[in-house]
Amino acid sequence: MLAWFLQNEGLERADKWSSVVFGSVSAGAVCVCVLTWLWRLGNTDPGSERESVLSRLAAAQREQWAAEQAARRVCEPWPLNVRWTANAQTQAVMASWASVRQSAGAGPVDVDSDYARIASVFDRDDIPKRLVMLGEPGSGKSMLAIQLTLQLLAVRRACEPVAVLLSAASWNPVQSLDDWIADQLIAQDRSLVRTTPGPNAEPRSLARDLVACGFVLPVLDGLDELDDHMQRAALIGLSSAAATGRDFVVTCRTKPYQAAVQTCGPIPAAVVVELQPVPATEAAEHLADGPGPTDRRWSAVLAHLRNESGTPLTQALSTPLMIWLTRMVYRNTGRAPEELLTADWAASREGIEQHLLDHLIPATYPGQVDSTRRWLSTLATHLREYRFHDLAWWRISDIRPAPAAHVISIVYVILAAMVTPILAVSVLGASGWGGYFSGYYAFAIGAGIGMTVSFARLLFTDRHYPRRLTSRGVLRSFAVVGAVLFSVPIVGGVSPLKAIICAISGGVVTALASSAEPAPSATTPPASLAMDRNAALASAATIGGAIAAMTTPALLVPEPMLWAASAGIVLAAGLAAVLVSAWGQFCVATLVLAALRKLPLRLSRSLADAQERGVLRRAGSVYQFRHALLRDRLAHPPPVESATDDRSVPV
Repeated sequence: MLAWFLQNEGLERADKWSSVVFGSVSAGAVCVCVLTWLWRLGNTDPGSERESVLSRLAAAQREQWAAEQAARRVCEPWPLNVRWTANAQTQAVMASWASVRQSAGAGPVDVDSDYARIASVFDRDDIPKRLVMLGEPGSGKSMLAIQLTLQLLAVRRACEPVAVLLSAASWNPVQSLDDWIADQLIAQDRSLVRTTPGPNAEPRSLARDLVACGFVLPVLDGLDELDDHMQRAALIGLSSAAATGRDFVVTCRTKPYQAAVQTCGPIPAAVVVELQPVPATEAAEHLADGPGPTDRRWSAVLAHLRNESGTPLTQALSTPLMIWLTRMVYRNTGRAPEELLTADWAASREGIEQHLLDHLIPATYPGQVDSTRRWLSTLATHLREYRFHDLAWWRISDIRPAPAAHVISIVYVILAAMVTPILAVSVLGASGWGGYFSGYYAFAIGAGIGMTVSFARLLFTDRHYPRRLTSRGVLRSFAVVGAVLFSVPIVGGVSPLKAIICAISGGVVTALASSAEPAPSATTPPASLAMDRNAALASAATIGGAIAAMTTPALLVPEPMLWAASAGIVLAAGLAAVLVSAWGQFCVATLVLAALRKLPLRLSRSLADAQERGVLRRAGSVYQFRHALLRDRLAHPPPVESATDDRSVPV
């Protein structure tokens, strides 16, 4: 159609027509944008819009944590009714009841609760919604945090705060609590980044507005996962937030919290409770509900739990984690639970706990124990070395020796970004075809500039996080780059038609190749991987397609060297676009580490499988080990006898 138009109108008249059309379209687009903005401004009720956002946030939280609760099999065969209480130990790390109740001389109130009615503590009007849950390792703090979040979401009414469960391990207390929570909300839902008027009409993000106005109740799980000095800084940050009236829930191991309070003092006006051990009789009932009626392997263990107290076994099986491990390790009829009473390692609580941790992998991966333990140990060691708690697929490239391959690939990308646009224009010139239609040079120059801008954006943005393509990002990039590439040639005296061709080609290339935005953190790991892969492939296809279009005239020339150069440039540029993405770096790292037998080749599938087996758990777009005790044990595995191993890396 463009060729027919040029043939019938001529280049000079086409230039004039292009100016008229482009100006009309631009004016129309501006009018539509202004009218749409004015319509939204006049028809938006701030209260209803805020409640709509809160309802969407609550639904996302409910969906995410209900799925994770089911994946952790908390209700198999039924949830352990873990209890908490305020006792002398919690009083030592808690502010006075007068501070908690904000009344001089006020005495204690009953805050004891359990798993089934955990949210009832927030029904009281005489204490703030500010709670610290302490407990020993494996006592069920994370399980209770999920249950509390779900119960609060279930009873939430319109315009009430939304409970949001967050991992405290990702908080750097240099940042204020409110700012960090707002950043976490934006990471989960990019729509919360849009601005809204704040105090004194100063703009701030919608997420920051929700937090500042008290519409978010953060549930911070795992304060003890921070370093010691970070824990102290976090405690100071929580105290500052409490002083401003901010409500929150925090979980932490007992001893680290005691140490932090000794240094920094207690959080003002916060109730501190401690999770209680699971009674041995309840542990017995829980274990007895699994085996069939003809399974007599458990008889001695169940009798011991029901009739004895203070023994190594009753002490070891006093936490939900160890009870779950016992069910997993001895679900195979080939192993006798009676060894929990008779083996040498059963003489102490620590011996029983280490035995259960060591035998989880053989129980969940029969036939591939050594290979599975090897790659899980690689990941556990990596997390301990970098002091990470979250196992993010886009951080796999940090595992040695993958960083060396990462550096090499980035050097390649830089060279490709510098060379491929120049080579593509050179091939076009060598073909001699530009003389037949000089507008093709305008297309080539626009596409070349678009590729250069795209590579620059890809290289200088954080490639360590997954990204996704959005229509908003594509349109914004196209508008900005297209406007620049149209206006600059016009100022330089270039005809409007060539300026339009240059603007469209450069704008399209930039928009599709480098406009991807950070993917929401509330998605699952496979979903975030797929988002980044799609963005990377779109970038590669756009850049490769642009170069292919630029060098197409070379195919009309009977010169094999030009054909080979065209194909080589297309492949080199497309590969560079993939390598600069988080997915590309993940693929490179996986290939390198799989060749060294450190990780499975199909790592994404193996991680999802480990989560289904209960070895890993999911927290948004990242995985975590089922418990820090399991992670630490895998990071320093002892020599353990294993079942028959197929000696192959699972795929």
